[in-house]
Parts: sequence; C-alpha cells; structure tokens
Amino acid sequence: MQLRHIGDSVNHRVIQEHLAQEVGDVLAPFVALVFVRGQVLLRFFWNNHLL
Repeated sequence: MQLRHIGDSVNHRVIQEHLAQEVGDVLAPFVALVFVRGQVLLRFFWNNHLL
C-alpha cells in the first residue's frame, strides 16, 4: 500500500515537471522577443542621449 503511494507521487511529480518543461518551451521565444525588443529600445534611447 505504501509503495503504491510512493509510486503515485513520483508519477505525479514527473507529469508536473513535464508540463512545466512544455510551458517553458512555449514561453522561451516570447521571452527572447521581449529581451531583444528591450535591447533595441535601450540602444535607441542611449544613442539619442535620452537616458
């Protein structure tokens, strides 16, 4: 009985980690896009001496 509970909790954890990895894989391009746009804006403001 106890071993089954351990197995269930391990399986549940593996599923949660897999879902977290999928979310990370989906969000990675958006995070990269925001980062690049932020760099472009900072470079624009820096070059125009607005900072």
